Amino acid sequence: MLDRYMVIIMIFTLTPLLIPFLFPEFVQFFILTYAFLYLLSLATISLFLALFLIIAWKGERRLFMITLTSILSLLVSGLLFSFLNLKTVGEDFETIYLTFLEFSTISPISLALFIGLYFPVLSFGIWKLGKEFAFIELKDLMLAVSISLILGFITAYTIQTSTHISEIKDMLSVSLLLDLLILFVYTLLIRLYWETESRAYYSIILAFIAFWILGDLTTITGIFTYGLPTVFYTFALVSILYGLVNVYRRDVAILDYTEVVEEKERISELYKTTKELQEILSIINRMLRHDVKNKLQIILGYIEVFFLERKEEHLEKAMKAVEEVNEYLDKIRALERALYAGIELLKPIDVRKIVEEILNFYEIPYKIYGSCFALADESLYSVIDNIVNNAIKHGKTEKIDVYLSEIEEQCEIRIVDYGVGIPQEIKRRVFEEGFTVDNKTGTGIGLYVVKKVVERYGGRVWVEDTKPRGATFVIRLRAPSKK
Repeated sequence: MLDRYMVIIMIFTLTPLLIPFLFPEFVQFFILTYAFLYLLSLATISLFLALFLIIAWKGERRLFMITLTSILSLLVSGLLFSFLNLKTVGEDFETIYLTFLEFSTISPISLALFIGLYFPVLSFGIWKLGKEFAFIELKDLMLAVSISLILGFITAYTIQTSTHISEIKDMLSVSLLLDLLILFVYTLLIRLYWETESRAYYSIILAFIAFWILGDLTTITGIFTYGLPTVFYTFALVSILYGLVNVYRRDVAILDYTEVVEEKERISELYKTTKELQEILSIINRMLRHDVKNKLQIILGYIEVFFLERKEEHLEKAMKAVEEVNEYLDKIRALERALYAGIELLKPIDVRKIVEEILNFYEIPYKIYGSCFALADESLYSVIDNIVNNAIKHGKTEKIDVYLSEIEEQCEIRIVDYGVGIPQEIKRRVFEEGFTVDNKTGTGIGLYVVKKVVERYGGRVWVEDTKPRGATFVIRLRAPSKK
């Protein structure tokens, strides 16, 4: 959308172009000087603006402005050198312009300046495409190739039919070849960033090179009426000045898809971490509601037996259970603090020690074979406790055996009970949230918590049959490095 500032720029930059057409007698005696000063003023204003933006901006925007500054510096230098060394003959535009072209071909300095201005913009475009190569789609590539091929055929035909001397034809051929390369690169960049504001930067180069191609084509075909080559070169410089003002006023950023993907991955990782944190906090909540409730029921049972039998040993057991609950709450509180502090949760845990603490609390006959360390945290206490409690309460087992071993850099925990076992048809469902065989005696939370905690550790858990009867819960957790 054109705003009033852009309209003013267009008027001030294009009005001098109309003077030779509206008042030819006013400029016909110094047309070369007039054209030179006009082109030089456009290039110089654009150069100063680009230099200002180099200072004001950073990153890829600064790099882009350095590219434009290089182009404009070479163009200004070429115009000054050619004008100061050119001896014009004749008064018509065609004669003066051809003299300028001949001088450019025989002067190494002038030729290097005018041909050299292509390379900064071409280098930037190739570098940018190299960075975003993985994001180029076939349809974008086909569009850029099609446009370049069509203009390539037109260019080849005009070069073949040109009547200029070989030196001028060769120079314009090289110029047009570089034009087409830049056109291909920046058409592809615009297609790549079509849905973003970043295309404004590459549109500056594309507009510049499109008008420059028209100037070269009209030159090589010998169409000098109304000074058309100079008109197109003028529009090329106006497009740079207009584009610079446009991106500066809108403060357009240059998008980098590689950085976008990295940012997306960072946000995705942050989202994953947040989800894991929510899951962990949910597990803590379930541990509090489920495990503590079980402990309180045990305490209540000891107290009821005490009132019936008046034996102090039951009261002592109740007091011991209260202490266990208090310690359990302290462990959960410590785990919660660790989560909020953002520290590493997993550490080497002596599994045998935890198993002994839990089985001593239930006072059930047990045997523990072997030992192993696992990468875990305080939630492992809840994992073992839930399985043991499930074996006693629902499995009706009278004893428990635990086998601890290290297998393939993993700590394997096999908790074996000899109770009623688990029917085959529900074996896969025992770890589902809310699943229970008997709603009166179970909440369906304990084994769900087991599964979630083990998964958070990067391990796995499953259930097998115990022969001749009962169930065996198998847990595989990562073992700490031997180092």
